[in-house]
Amino acid sequence: MTGNPSLQKAEALWFSPDVVILRADTRVFRVFAAILKAQSSVFADMFTFPQPPSADMESIDGFPVVEVHDKPEDVEVFLKAIFDSSFFMPPPAEVQFEHALGILRLAHKYDVPYLRRRALDHLGPIFPTHLTEYDDTAWGNIERRFATIRTATEVGALWLLPMAYYDLCTQTMEQLISDASWKDLEEKAQRACLIGHSAQRQHIHKIFGFLSIVKNSGGTCKDWTKCNALRLDMVFRSRLWDRNGNPLPMWAESTWRAFAGFGICENCVVESKALHAAARQEFWDQLPQMFGLPGWEELEEMKRAALSVQ
Repeated sequence: MTGNPSLQKAEALWFSPDVVILRADTRVFRVFAAILKAQSSVFADMFTFPQPPSADMESIDGFPVVEVHDKPEDVEVFLKAIFDSSFFMPPPAEVQFEHALGILRLAHKYDVPYLRRRALDHLGPIFPTHLTEYDDTAWGNIERRFATIRTATEVGALWLLPMAYYDLCTQTMEQLISDASWKDLEEKAQRACLIGHSAQRQHIHKIFGFLSIVKNSGGTCKDWTKCNALRLDMVFRSRLWDRNGNPLPMWAESTWRAFAGFGICENCVVESKALHAAARQEFWDQLPQMFGLPGWEELEEMKRAALSVQ
C-alpha cells in the first residue's frame, strides 16, 4: 500500500469513493455506488458496465444521474434500509406497513436478499398461514390489501395472498369494484377476487350451520324440540344473512355465554362449539384454493424456502 507497505488492505471493506445520484420521478438521492454494488447484484452489474457518457446524459454536481422507474417513497425507504442499519430493524421491531411492502418490492427487484427476507418477516404475522395465528390478527384496511396482492404476486410471495384476498373479499362487491385500486389489479387477480368473493359468502351458512341442527345433538340434548326452536329464533335475531362475507372470526366466550343464556341446553352448547370449530377449520383448509392458489402445505414450503438463508 502506497506510503506504508506494512498495511494490508481489507478488500471486502475497501470501498471506492464513487458517488451516484439515483432519480425516481422528481426525487433524487445521492449515495455511494460501492455500497449499493456490495448489497445488490443488479446495481453491481449496472455500475460495473455503465452506459458510455454522452452529451445529453443528465448529471447533478458533476455526478451521473441514474433514473429508476420506481415510486420515490419506495426508493427512499429502500435506500435508508441499506445505508442506515437502524432504520429497518428485524422483528420484533415495529415498522410501518407501507415501508415493509415498498422495501420488499425493491429488494426483490434489485436482488438484496437479506432485505427481502426481513420485509417478509415483518409481513408474515399480518398474513398468517395457520388458523390459530389468524385469531390473533387484526383486520387490515382495503387499500393495504390491494397493495399486498399486487406486491406479493410480483415478488412470488404467494403465501401472503390467501389472507389478503380474504380480507379484501369481506367488502361488498360494489365496494370492491368501485375502489380506485381495483383497476390496478391484474386480470388474474380480479378474477380470483370475483370467484373467491362468492365462495367466501357461501361458507357463512356452513360455519354457522350449528344454528340449524335438526338432529338430536348426538342423543344428549335435554329438550331437542326446544333447542331447535331456539336455534332457529337465533338465526333470525343474529341476521346471519346480513354478515359482510366474514365467516372466520371466532365467537368470543361472552357470545357463547349469551348463546347458552338464550335457553339452549349445555349439551347442545358443547356440541355447537365443536361443530363451529370444525367448520372454521374446514373453511381455512380450503381458503387458498378458493382464490386459485396452491394449498397451504405448498405455500408453507414456498415460505420456508424464501426465508431460508442460502
